[in-house]
Amino acid sequence: AHTTLPIDPVRGLAEITRIGGGEVRANRAMAAPAAAWDANAPQAALSFGMHEVDGVTTVTRTVQVHNYSNEWQTYTITPTFRNAGDATGAVVPAAPASVTLNPGLGNDSFFDVTLTIDGSLLPGNFMNSGSQGANGAALSANEFDGYLVLDNGNGHTMNIPWQVLPRKAANVVPDASTFPGGGFPDTVGLSNTGAGTAQIDGYALVAMSPEIPEGPRGGQSPTPDIKSVGVQTFATGGCAAEFIWAFAIDTWEDQSHLLPVSHQVSLDIGNDGSVEYIVLNRDVSFSGSSDGRQLAWALNTATGSASAFFFAEHATNTGNTVLLVCGEQIGLSAADILTTNVGVSVFAQDFYFGGPGDIVDGIVVTPLGEQYFPVTADIGAGGTGSVVIFDFGPFPGNTPELGVMLLTNGDRGSGARGGATDDTDPVLLLAE
Repeated sequence: AHTTLPIDPVRGLAEITRIGGGEVRANRAMAAPAAAWDANAPQAALSFGMHEVDGVTTVTRTVQVHNYSNEWQTYTITPTFRNAGDATGAVVPAAPASVTLNPGLGNDSFFDVTLTIDGSLLPGNFMNSGSQGANGAALSANEFDGYLVLDNGNGHTMNIPWQVLPRKAANVVPDASTFPGGGFPDTVGLSNTGAGTAQIDGYALVAMSPEIPEGPRGGQSPTPDIKSVGVQTFATGGCAAEFIWAFAIDTWEDQSHLLPVSHQVSLDIGNDGSVEYIVLNRDVSFSGSSDGRQLAWALNTATGSASAFFFAEHATNTGNTVLLVCGEQIGLSAADILTTNVGVSVFAQDFYFGGPGDIVDGIVVTPLGEQYFPVTADIGAGGTGSVVIFDFGPFPGNTPELGVMLLTNGDRGSGARGGATDDTDPVLLLAE
């Protein structure tokens, strides 16, 4: 039987992470004079991982080679790319020219393979857990891979697959960690020392939470852990209620993909002790994981009905998630702007494994009642900018705000966006 492999629309051949290790030819394996594998993992492939690169970085894996024959063997080593389009200079593999194998038992040979990754030459970020959450081509567009070819010149060749998933990253550094407050406005300078454009979105910081222990490796209880929560209201004629409410959640740990992690924002409309709606990220199917794309759903707790107008914002390999809803999805209208207090609790759990999670509660907010409103713009690689913070004063009934939360998710726009930030923690600017 012949299987047609998926094709990368940008560079041609399917990526190594999508084709696996290839066919097992038992007869050839038994007759092979030598074998090679990752010295630190029981696999015949080199996975260099996922990296957000804001400059030039190197990553190294060690290859172990065993000689099964009774003769000395010398193999030349040639790093290659699977797709010619990967040979841009963004990722450069390097290895020794050859390796010599002793026929004696227990005398395995080792050599290092190093990838040098230049962030300035990488593409932007094609990946996210929302609109591209089920699109393998988006991953392929960011992946670099190839084969390490070992040839003994006597008819035996070993092809060791290698792959790395690097993305051009921004790195936003503020010139202060606090601002005076009470200003109209206050200004904090920002620098992007990274290689990618920093796509910056600002929120009022309404809660911070201490770190709790992670679940043990293999314990099937990952324990998503909330670090900070932000909220912001955006006036828009695109919603019947005339506003979008955005809830920004940062966790202490990054998630490769948002699908397993469920962020649930419970809303007590009127702050009377009754939760009427829950805003949460879920698969397009809502109750399962059949699609892979994550939406921001609004669930009516009384009727069980749910609606979703927006994809969840999550750039993959990040702890930053933003959930957006129109006011009418949560039973609010334009009349509730600046009038209705809403009690909020934020719960993070693992949707796939279950187990313990984390909760932040006791928050009260009001549509458009945020005290701090940050205004900023995207900053190109190596550029500078600022965030202008308007302080409207505490809103009656709201929880006192802590300051401003800036996310640089790289999850806006189409095509190759700016890329996730090198340090995916948000920039937190605290009011003095």
